[in-house]
Amino acid sequence: MTIPPDLQHRPTGTAAPRQVPDKPSVDGLEDRWAPVWAQQGTYRFDRARALALPREQVYAIDTPPPTASGSLHVGHVFSYTHTDALARYQRMTGKEV
Repeated sequence: MTIPPDLQHRPTGTAAPRQVPDKPSVDGLEDRWAPVWAQQGTYRFDRARALALPREQVYAIDTPPPTASGSLHVGHVFSYTHTDALARYQRMTGKEV
C-alpha cells in the first residue's frame, strides 16, 4: 500500500505552501488515514511480542473502567485525553503500548 502524497511526511521547510481554507473541515480525514494506520500497525498490540521484549521497551497503561468512581462526567474526557497522548507518544518512540 502506498501512502498518498499529501499524507506523507516531509522534512521541515520542504513542503510546498498550501492555501488555508476559510473554514477548515476534518470530514473524511480519519477515513483517509485509517489505511495508513492499519498498514503501519499504529493500534496493533502483539502480546507475545511485548512479553518477549525487554521491559524498558514496553509501556503499559492501567486504567479503571470509566464509571468505577461514579457517573460519567467531563473529568473522564480530561483524564482519557492524557492517557491517549501518553500512549501515542510512547508508540512514536518505538515502544509496544
